[in-house]
Amino acid sequence: MSKKIGFSIILLLSFVFVISAIVRYVVLDPVEVNAILIREGMAMFKMTNQLWNIALYIHIITAAFPLVIGPFLFIKKLRNRNLNLHRNLGKIYVLTILISSIAGIYLSFYAHGGILAILGFLCLNVAWLYTTFKAYTYIRKKQQVLHEEWMYRSYAVTFTAITFRMWSAIVGYSLDNFTAGYVSAIWLSWVGNLVVIELWIRFRLRKERRV
Repeated sequence: MSKKIGFSIILLLSFVFVISAIVRYVVLDPVEVNAILIREGMAMFKMTNQLWNIALYIHIITAAFPLVIGPFLFIKKLRNRNLNLHRNLGKIYVLTILISSIAGIYLSFYAHGGILAILGFLCLNVAWLYTTFKAYTYIRKKQQVLHEEWMYRSYAVTFTAITFRMWSAIVGYSLDNFTAGYVSAIWLSWVGNLVVIELWIRFRLRKERRV
């Protein structure tokens, strides 16, 4: 029951985030929507740099797919009933992360908050690529157990899209120094996700396998 509740919450948050991103950057004027961020010093959201704009939209669109697809890849009943569907969803998951992370690496160099922010986003995208690559290589070697563990790590990084917004709201807007809070939120989001999933893998997932 707890797994179903967790799955439902993650899936709901993912859909809400994707829909809100579509509304924010496609339906509404992104310059007006991001007015607060622009006032805080994020000049790139004035959308005057066309190459940055293209990279941003590529990053947003391609990141939406693994965020929504990911939870379904962990449903064993779905995988066992339709292995081809599971494989095809997995291919979309890997391909979109490859594209989104490369765009994300480019965007990292324009991050607000100086070198710590740049490094935070760079490490995030490298971790996204690395964990996904490991999951892919292990399934190619037919090492199902290791593939599953690395897929959990990969999705933990994918879910940073949501936890970063949460930490930004909690830390970024609660400190007197917005930039310090924003940079802290970057590191707390993806590092925190990996720490949590690693603890879950070691003390819950592996224990269930032994049982």
